[in-house]
This record gives sequence, C-alpha cells and structure tokens, in this order.
Amino acid sequence: MNMISIDQVLVISPEADHHQKISGAVERCGLGSIYCREFVEARSLLARQKFRVVFCHDALPDGDFRGVIAAVNPTPVVVLSRFAEWDHYLTALRAGAFDYLACPPDSAETERIVWSAIDRQNLQNDWIVDFWQWLDRFPPQLHPPKRNDG
Repeated sequence: MNMISIDQVLVISPEADHHQKISGAVERCGLGSIYCREFVEARSLLARQKFRVVFCHDALPDGDFRGVIAAVNPTPVVVLSRFAEWDHYLTALRAGAFDYLACPPDSAETERIVWSAIDRQNLQNDWIVDFWQWLDRFPPQLHPPKRNDG
C-alpha cells in the first residue's frame, strides 16, 4: 500500500547543491523535500510514497529523466539541466515533463513552478469531482465504471 505524502517533493540529482537550492524554495511553499542521487534509489522511494512534485536532473548516473517520468506519471516532473537551451527544454516537454529548470536553480522560478504544479493538480482534482457530480444526474446504467487512482 502506498503512503501518500502530499507535503513532500522528491529531488533526484547527482549534485547535492541542487537539493539545497530547491529545498529552500520548496520550504517557502510549505513543503518538505527528500533527496536522492540515483534513479534506483528514487524508484524505491516512489514505490513507497507519492510526491507533489519530482525534480529530476536530466542525466543521472543510472538513467535519465524519461525513466522518472514513466515511473511517476501523473505526478509533475521538473527536469533540471545545466543547459538553458530551447532544444533541451522542448525535448523534456515532449517526453512529458511538467517544466524545465536551468541549473543552478533560481529560487523564485522554483517557487513559481511548485505553485503552478500544485494549482494544476488541484484543478484536475476539482474537475474530476465536478465530472462525477454532473454524471450523477443521469441513470446509473449510463455511468462509466469509476477508476480507483488512489
């Protein structure tokens, strides 16, 4: 059974200073952070709990951000990169990243991204509730089966 921790973000980066910079911004958003250096360690953490946002370096010693995106979908993944280039940004977005952050991470930009991810999650949750409330106006035989995403 997964333990849901909605007050945590996960930072996956071989560079510890990325975690230090991100954790300061995340704390100002009222969240805590957990840090790991490799995808194998991250996969173990992700199997035990859910996170609000995942920050992942574009290149890890044992993989890259694509594996992380596949493992945590639909949790927003922010790709961290030393390259502030459009090609890298577009590659990350096409792979399913929520956003892209050039390193070293800027505190204000990190906060903006975290709030944006939380807002998107809240909107999606509100939409799902609204949909089922709207659907309840119709006879039950017309309802599609409810999914259990929890």
